[in-house]
Amino acid sequence: MNNEQHQARIDGEQDADTDVSRILWIVIGFFVTIIGVIIAFVYQPSPPASRMVEKSQEYIMFYTEAYKNKAKNIQVTNALIGVGIGFGVGIMFFIFALGIIGSMSRMGY
Repeated sequence: MNNEQHQARIDGEQDADTDVSRILWIVIGFFVTIIGVIIAFVYQPSPPASRMVEKSQEYIMFYTEAYKNKAKNIQVTNALIGVGIGFGVGIMFFIFALGIIGSMSRMGY
């Protein structure tokens, strides 16, 4: 890998890291659950064309590949975090509901 390819990969990963909203994908994972993870895996954002101005074809190819791979990784990871949070909240709600039902049955309701 030459210097231009290496720099293109670094730039692509850094830009994807700043462009992709982690909070958005956590929220999607929380509310849409597994379907949100599938969406995160399938959806591939493209880098803005303005970042490709006056760059070589080789740079553009490596940059775009690195950008898309990093973006997908961030999206899927954070959607899974959202699913995990949602699952944890659901379990806590279930335990809380069982506690209320148990206390009501002991009180004779």
